Amino acid sequence: MTRLTRMAILLWLVPSLLALALAGCGHAGGVALPWDRPAPPAGITLTDLHAVGDLQTVFNQDAGKPRLIMLVSPT
Repeated sequence: MTRLTRMAILLWLVPSLLALALAGCGHAGGVALPWDRPAPPAGITLTDLHAVGDLQTVFNQDAGKPRLIMLVSPT
């Protein structure tokens, strides 16, 4: 086998094995569609904030509780 042939095989084999390994790393469950998901428990709400002061007020109200802040941008 020439060096060029070995290099060509290697350039196909390594990405193929990597793609195969990554394809097997998914979770076992299927995709959950939004209308198939259960309703959130009572008392959980999503708050739409328009200013930093809104965030500060809501954040300070829940002192001592675990909090999650999500920043979502359309761009």
